[in-house]
Amino acid sequence: MKYCLDTSALVSLGERHYPAHLPVFAPIWDHLYQGIDHNGIISVDFVKIELEKKADDWRKDFILRADKMFRMSEEVEHEYGSIVGEIEARNDVFLVNKQRDRFMIGADPWVIALARNVDGCTVVSGETKKLADYGLGEVCKELRVRHLNLIQFFEENKIGA
Repeated sequence: MKYCLDTSALVSLGERHYPAHLPVFAPIWDHLYQGIDHNGIISVDFVKIELEKKADDWRKDFILRADKMFRMSEEVEHEYGSIVGEIEARNDVFLVNKQRDRFMIGADPWVIALARNVDGCTVVSGETKKLADYGLGEVCKELRVRHLNLIQFFEENKIGA
């Protein structure tokens, strides 16, 4: 199984809930880095760019350690175009609003594009927003892309068990 992490998942992990410097969370970080090293945990370059916007020590250290997880390809770019087209064609589901504009210029559609481009890939995020607000989980559901929150990711991978 492959997992494509978005910015909110990484920020939730490193800054909000499971800081890497606390030994109690070492199993989470060991699993994360092992997954990155074996190409089972991936993300897109746009997530790296979003992380770099707030260049604190944790983010700098993480990006340095996990740089190989961030990727981009022509196939992902093509898939991104398909996703934008699907969203624009389905105004009955994907409302035209400020949240849509914000979603479209962020990393989230790129995360979905990468997940679609990799067989069996699941998006993992820390977002809980509803569809009208372009929450990543709800958008994934509408676009038929498997999505997990962090707790579901931990459970599926038996992290902490």
